[in-house]
Amino acid sequence: MNATVAPDDDIEGKARDWALTVFGERLSPERADDLRDWLAADPRHAEAYDQAEQLMLALSGVDALARETRQTRAPAWRWVAAASLPLAACLAIGVGLATRPPEILESGRAVRTATLSDGSVATLAPETRLRKAGWFGGRHYVLERGEALFDVRHAQGRKFQVEAGETEVTVLGTRFEVRHAPSGEIGVAVERGRVAVHRDEGGPAFDAVLARGDSVTLDAAGAHRAKLADPATIAGWRQGRLSYVSARLTDVANDIGRFSAVRVVAAPGAADLRVTASFRADQSRAFVANLPTALPVTVRPRADGVLVVAPR
Repeated sequence: MNATVAPDDDIEGKARDWALTVFGERLSPERADDLRDWLAADPRHAEAYDQAEQLMLALSGVDALARETRQTRAPAWRWVAAASLPLAACLAIGVGLATRPPEILESGRAVRTATLSDGSVATLAPETRLRKAGWFGGRHYVLERGEALFDVRHAQGRKFQVEAGETEVTVLGTRFEVRHAPSGEIGVAVERGRVAVHRDEGGPAFDAVLARGDSVTLDAAGAHRAKLADPATIAGWRQGRLSYVSARLTDVANDIGRFSAVRVVAAPGAADLRVTASFRADQSRAFVANLPTALPVTVRPRADGVLVVAPR
């Protein structure tokens, strides 16, 4: 006998029902297990649920509109709610989102390792902020600042995505690093597996698949690809080593402040100079002192102890 395959419409309806349940109540352990079982039963279930989550997030600003409508146009609101149940359900989801902000991971001044909801592991560099863009079943994250190493758990048919600025990185199972620098520069490097990197805004379009040892740096001017001699050195900051290939001096200065007690400011005219170097974070002061031997800059301390790197 052939197995019965649920129509897509039934799956989408069930996904919406689960989404309304998750956003409307705190699930008991038994109900949470039921949802996990349903998500695991068919890749289409997880995909439909992820789409429902994205709709909810898109409606996160509806709460204020709903309150204003109820206060100023109550009769019209009741008419719309009665005539369009799906719209009313979406508005209810939006109201719930206002009281349940997305999961946010922040590392403070130390490296932090966190296990994500799907079993993947994210290691965050100091002063990094990672936000989950989806909810219960989502594998979609936004790197708002800093850098993180992701060790992704494979899940059949469920993509793992990281956004950084206008760049999106998509994987199905790998270990890779994403960097979102203060200058807006985005870096991606792959330790194992393969990732797809896509950007269609914020600079020239870029679309490529990176494999083990590949890296790319994207900024407003374009993309710079490189091959790493040793992929195991990716995210060396976990062991206190800072490494750069053609990085902006302003971003290097910011990293030194995150990984050590040394404070550095790159003055206008020097901020966009490019640096290729590798040094231990506890050697930052000596590294900065030696910058004039490699770049046309001077280094002088301010009264507050901050080292200012200025053009020569």
